[in-house]
Amino acid sequence: MSIAPLPFSRILRASAVGLLLAAGCQALPPYITWLPVTDEERNLKTPQIDKDAGAEALFWRVHLMDETQGPDIQTVLYHYVRVKIFTDRGREQQGTVDIPHYGQTAIVDVVGRTIKADGTVVELRKDAVFERDIVRTGGLKVKALSFAMPAVEPGAIVEYRYKEIRPRAAIHTRLQLQLQVPAHLVRYMIKPYSHERFQYGMRSATFNIAAAPLVKEPDGFYSVTYQNVPAFKEEPLMPAEAQVRPWMLLYYTKDEKLAPEKYWPEVGKRIYEAYKLETKVTGEVRAAAASAIEGAATPEEKIQRIHRYCVTQIKNLRADDVTEEQRSKAKQNSTPADTLKRGTGTPHDLNMLFTALVSAAGLEARVAQLSSRDDMVANRSFTDDYFMRAYDVAVKVDGKWRFYDVAQKDLPFGMLRWQEEGMEALISDPKEPVFARTDISGPEKSASARSGVFTLGEDGALSGDATLRYTGHSAARRRADMETRSPAQREEVIRDLVRSHFSNAEISAVKIEGLGDPEQALVYSYHVAIPGYAQRTGKRLFLQPGYFQRGEGPRFPASERKYDIHFEYAFSESDSVTIKMPAGFDLESPEAPGNINMGAPGEYVVSLGTTPGRELIYKRRLIFGRDTYLIFPAQYYGNVKAIFDAINQRDGNTITLRQTASAKGVQ
Repeated sequence: MSIAPLPFSRILRASAVGLLLAAGCQALPPYITWLPVTDEERNLKTPQIDKDAGAEALFWRVHLMDETQGPDIQTVLYHYVRVKIFTDRGREQQGTVDIPHYGQTAIVDVVGRTIKADGTVVELRKDAVFERDIVRTGGLKVKALSFAMPAVEPGAIVEYRYKEIRPRAAIHTRLQLQLQVPAHLVRYMIKPYSHERFQYGMRSATFNIAAAPLVKEPDGFYSVTYQNVPAFKEEPLMPAEAQVRPWMLLYYTKDEKLAPEKYWPEVGKRIYEAYKLETKVTGEVRAAAASAIEGAATPEEKIQRIHRYCVTQIKNLRADDVTEEQRSKAKQNSTPADTLKRGTGTPHDLNMLFTALVSAAGLEARVAQLSSRDDMVANRSFTDDYFMRAYDVAVKVDGKWRFYDVAQKDLPFGMLRWQEEGMEALISDPKEPVFARTDISGPEKSASARSGVFTLGEDGALSGDATLRYTGHSAARRRADMETRSPAQREEVIRDLVRSHFSNAEISAVKIEGLGDPEQALVYSYHVAIPGYAQRTGKRLFLQPGYFQRGEGPRFPASERKYDIHFEYAFSESDSVTIKMPAGFDLESPEAPGNINMGAPGEYVVSLGTTPGRELIYKRRLIFGRDTYLIFPAQYYGNVKAIFDAINQRDGNTITLRQTASAKGVQ
């Protein structure tokens, strides 16, 4: 999949930005200075919104407007946050402030201060502000501007201001309404863009919170205010933030309000027209298609061969082995024939070529727009195409639409990113656009197969070789991470993985295979030596045979939950561990910990036994997400938690090896 604005949105944005550039400079609003601290704020002793909160925001004020920067118009937001600290926990939480930012958005002009309980003011030093990566729930790394506030203590007030610059004025602007701490007041002051040549009207839509009115203020501003907004708290495997966190969308449009049944067909027709030239079938395209599908007997074979042709014959300019200089020198392709002629293209070019080649092969192919599960999922009742910013290629096979993304370099043929699976896609057409739902890959497509052959010493030390194989979605994220690293860094990733379970492990002979070929499994292998893996007590060794689960905590540690549970994709895990027992020791407790039948969603099966060669054989299989069981309402959290707590308990099962009488004297 590739992410791009809908063609209609691109047209609107290009028109709007052109008008904005012609508008010239606007007068900036008065600079936002520190507001006086009131006696009420200074004397506040306890939290007002959440009794357990260690700190609460007294206010979060934002002024939003468009400003001229050279030849460009930028959307600029001036933020001002004031927080009251109540407890030591609040001091720890607010001692360091992280401001995440994405893409080309810049955070600048940070100023801050701490007003201590005795009235002393301590200013934020400029050298306390720095960029860093932070890890969000789910392991997602994002850039953040961070700063350590000075002299934070219970009873103090912490406040800071900063300027957020979004790189260009946009038709759509997102406004967050929730902080990481409860907020007494959240207020936006919005100055809509206005120019005699700009014919678009501003509208707003609010998500995950009741809509508040836009109130006209002096100097051309409109305000929107929320009070007593609770804190945002991340949860494991929750839906995308946009689906649960309160926020507002400002957008400009000149479209009249149409009913959904009229609006979406019009969008589908515009999409078709916008991509018509980019998917044009010419003589060159027909010749390439004929060559690619020669000998193919079925539609599936034709599609797969065309997919392979695009991947192997056209250089993806977003590939990791393409330099920035090569990208900058590459000519822009306007048609599939251009892409064929030059042998290079962007991910967008590759998908457009794929569409044209499939059409030339006699199959019906269309560009399809859809939303992503890692963002706001589009609802047809909201008649704006903003959320449908992803696109794939839809091909009709035996009366059913199937979806492909030839530019997705980390997944095998026929798989989409997990974010696009199970999504409604709008399939473009000049006459009758239709919606169709993308498939969800089964657990067998995203498999983790891990094996280890080890020797256990009588002192509890474990040594041997481990191999980990990943396919599908289980491999994609790992591939994407590894491809950005040097060979030495890749090996260190494997070492860090092992050390996260065994801090005293010695790792050698690290090897990574299948990194550049998504049609093959991604394979990690290494040799490991772990002192004290099993605990020796007198004549017994206490051993956890589930080597790959050693040290893992519960997947759902919280006793309660607010948000629904969204598993990213269905998956399967199969582990095989062979441990040669030390001489003179026998398995004292041979029972396996027991299986779990989850019904439709999956199963957990484990077995334990020995061989005549004194080897302990442990096998584990976990399948989850069968029949598209991936989303569970929060009301069923107890059930889901109970299943995964039981799995965690069984994974940590410890068995006993006892020194036999015949081995007396062996220490």
